[in-house]
Amino acid sequence: MVLRTAFLIALLASAASAADWTEYRMGPFRVISDAGDRAARERLTQMEQTRHVLAGMLGKTDLPTVWPIVLVLFPNQKEYGPHALPQPFVPGGSSDLSAWTADTPQPLDWRREIVRRLIADNAGLLSGVTVTALEDLFSTIEVNATRVKLGAPPPAGALPPDRLRAWAKIQLLATNPEYAGRFRVYWSNLQQGNEESVAARNGFDLTLEELNRRADAYLRAGVFEASPVFGEALNPNRDFIEKRLPRSDVDDWLAELKAAGKTFPPASPRGLLAAGTAVSLEQAAKANPRWAEPHVRLAELETNNLVKVSRLKAAVALEPQNSAYWQALAEAQTAADQPIDAAKSWISAEHTARSEADRARIHQIRVDADLRRVEAELADKKRAADERAADLQRVKDAAAAEIHAAEARANREQGGLKSGAKPVPFAQIYGGETVNGTLIQVDCLNGPRRLTIQNAKSTVKVLVRGTDGLNPADFTCGVQKPARQVMVIHDSKPDAKLGTVGNVTTYELR
Repeated sequence: MVLRTAFLIALLASAASAADWTEYRMGPFRVISDAGDRAARERLTQMEQTRHVLAGMLGKTDLPTVWPIVLVLFPNQKEYGPHALPQPFVPGGSSDLSAWTADTPQPLDWRREIVRRLIADNAGLLSGVTVTALEDLFSTIEVNATRVKLGAPPPAGALPPDRLRAWAKIQLLATNPEYAGRFRVYWSNLQQGNEESVAARNGFDLTLEELNRRADAYLRAGVFEASPVFGEALNPNRDFIEKRLPRSDVDDWLAELKAAGKTFPPASPRGLLAAGTAVSLEQAAKANPRWAEPHVRLAELETNNLVKVSRLKAAVALEPQNSAYWQALAEAQTAADQPIDAAKSWISAEHTARSEADRARIHQIRVDADLRRVEAELADKKRAADERAADLQRVKDAAAAEIHAAEARANREQGGLKSGAKPVPFAQIYGGETVNGTLIQVDCLNGPRRLTIQNAKSTVKVLVRGTDGLNPADFTCGVQKPARQVMVIHDSKPDAKLGTVGNVTTYELR
């Protein structure tokens, strides 16, 4: 009886433990908690209000994410400790996972990471510096149900000088009534890839220099206050989807936390990506159509440059804030002989770089790539010119060899040269009329070339038709500068229409 009572107590305790785990959901966010109802609802409210305010700022009605964003919430540090993660988020098989405790506010880095994901999955082509400033701005958001404040200063010393300057500028534009009403116009211009000078003029009717001057003065004054913003009209006790989790689901979530992004369930999208085959990567892309990484990995396997470009274009369309993807696309377009498109992709890679150091590094890679391209083009042109010159020389050498062979053959037929005898010139070998003089004009006639030869007696015009080893390319079209000496033999067959006395059977340029 005692054993049976003990068994029932243990069974009830186990069931109670499993029942304590609850999932709360809204939009792309999930909080999985055994830390009590209130703490879970407060964390989910903060996440959802961050999403709502950011959506309004970006001019969006909704901000979906590529992956569900999951927070596993433990009641205290003791229970959280065994599940602590090395960074704010780790990839899970079908979600992005984080963990924290209910007795400590979410750290600033965790809040920044939420914003980074929302921007990466929804915003246009914002610069990396601007994205970082937005992350810093939202890291101190204050949420109390529907009451939301934005712009509280970060802790002293938390930001280096360049980031603090960028934060102060964004904070001024987002919270000061003089600018807040036009802030969305400014952001819309930036998301379209416009230069900030254009965004400043269209948004605030200011030059960028004047806008920066005002922001710097604001930073020097150092008076920063959070400003109320319109929060989402939600009721945390009513609007969240809530369900109790069975122990098996809890065990699965805890197992993914333990894996810390190093291993994934094989059938999950990230598990398929980890398999790394062309088939599994295609399946991963279909399992999560908003995910860019499978397209990048497929591009790495691709040997056809045009297909590689297509894969990477799909990736940057899905994740336009990823500077590395733009750089990979630029390199693929260069290999596919698409220099104009490559130049545009290099600009996007620079624009989305997360820091000035990264931007400078990418710019130098771009300059080096352009230099290599120009050098390769010059080398190709020189190689083509050398090949044309070599072909022309081969034709000349072949013609000279033919002439010498004919001369030698004629001399042999005459029994060879006797002492003091002169060799038979090649003009006598071929027969026909001989013209010696100065080549003063070459007329190109859509194939044949008409030579105008002047000597002391007259001016003669003959036709080179390009047969039997004759090469019209020996004669440059137009007035000959300088004029050259030439000897030709023609067949005395005049062409009244062209005004020539015959067709050249052989020639010798001097």
